[in-house]
Amino acid sequence: MAFLTNIPAGMDESFLEISARFMFLFPMIGILIGFLAGIYAFFTNNVLSLLFASLNTILFSGSQTLLFDFAAKGLASAMTLAFLLVLIGLQHTDGLVDVGNALGIRKASLKEKVEIAHEWTVTRTGAFLAVLIFFFTISLIFLVKTDTIIQSLIVAEASAKLAMVTCGWQGKSPPPRFYEDKYEKGRNFIDSIRKKHGLYAISLIISLVVSIALLGLSGLLAVVAGMLVGGFMIIVGKRVFGGVNGDIFGATNEIARMVALFVLVIL
Repeated sequence: MAFLTNIPAGMDESFLEISARFMFLFPMIGILIGFLAGIYAFFTNNVLSLLFASLNTILFSGSQTLLFDFAAKGLASAMTLAFLLVLIGLQHTDGLVDVGNALGIRKASLKEKVEIAHEWTVTRTGAFLAVLIFFFTISLIFLVKTDTIIQSLIVAEASAKLAMVTCGWQGKSPPPRFYEDKYEKGRNFIDSIRKKHGLYAISLIISLVVSIALLGLSGLLAVVAGMLVGGFMIIVGKRVFGGVNGDIFGATNEIARMVALFVLVIL
């Protein structure tokens, strides 16, 4: 809880080691995050709908219902993503931007990409990737029906966390010469679950049971999408950083959430 969210859960010197050891339980924290975000989204949607409907009645005698409904849900969707980003502390966003920074550097060695990606700056590619992912995430939240928003966000966050676990389960850390302190966090998590199929099965079962119970076949396919994103990001990590590091974990969370929501909206 302390590692994945800003919820005050208490931390000491061993919290990182403990978080890594229990990485297979990430989907459970994802379920909680999704539930909190879903409750927030549901009430925000309803409150803003009532507020904008009142404004429409006062200003236009109710003649602009579609426009005001669109504005209310659009604002609620943006606020929901903002709530999620604040709840998780923007740490995954930082990883997404760093991956974008590295992707924008074509003619460079892996070590140079690592160094540039972690400079205190945001390249055009890093900013573009973050804005693109967030734009589509807001759009997809907008398209989710209000009466299923809680279930959808729970499933999306569980899938996002399963994608991270998938990266650790099948991914490899970058070569030792690239470690330094910046890779220590990612290496701890990979070491805790890599090739440990029993732990991964627990993580997968948690995600599947909750997702299928809430959304049936759609939930199942959203979880599968999360697994596929995790596999894809292993390939990206190997190409960009020489392996899976903390930035890849963070980017995986943001991208997998978006893909899971896309699957749910389509179905």
